[in-house]
Amino acid sequence: MTLRLVSLPLAVLALTSACSPSFDADLPEVEITQRGLRVPAVPAAMATGVVSVPGTFTLSSADTAWAKRMNSEVRVQRVTIVAGAGLPDLDFITCAHMTVATLGRPETVVEIMNFDRGAGAPAASIIQVEIPAPNDITGPWTADQTVIGFELAGQLPTQDWTVDVTLKLSGKITYKY
Repeated sequence: MTLRLVSLPLAVLALTSACSPSFDADLPEVEITQRGLRVPAVPAAMATGVVSVPGTFTLSSADTAWAKRMNSEVRVQRVTIVAGAGLPDLDFITCAHMTVATLGRPETVVEIMNFDRGAGAPAASIIQVEIPAPNDITGPWTADQTVIGFELAGQLPTQDWTVDVTLKLSGKITYKY
């Protein structure tokens, strides 16, 4: 009798482990937008030449839970910076640089965008950079808190201003139970 009671749970365990749910899902396009990123004013004394300002924002599992579930082969396809309220265009930005990292772990930094405005480029309220060879950001992306760092340079405004930043991502969700 004892053998049957012990063997029954083992048989159930063997059957359920053979039927463990798992799936893979491709997500060809997911956009994450951070609106109203405040960029500090440049002091008037420094506004005569090219200056740069750094900034960061954090994406946490609490803020973007559905998108943070991408856990396999997460890649950045495109980065878009859009002028905030009160800015007619972003002509004053001559270059922009953006990275992704895990909060508190600088060794995980991955460059995702470099932008240099060409001479004679038309005025635009949008800077959009398509990434020809998308960067793999799986490590930093799957962390609880992902830090997006940016540096903007040019003849920047002498008052605070804002931008919206959109990351177009692709990736996979892999679930194994």
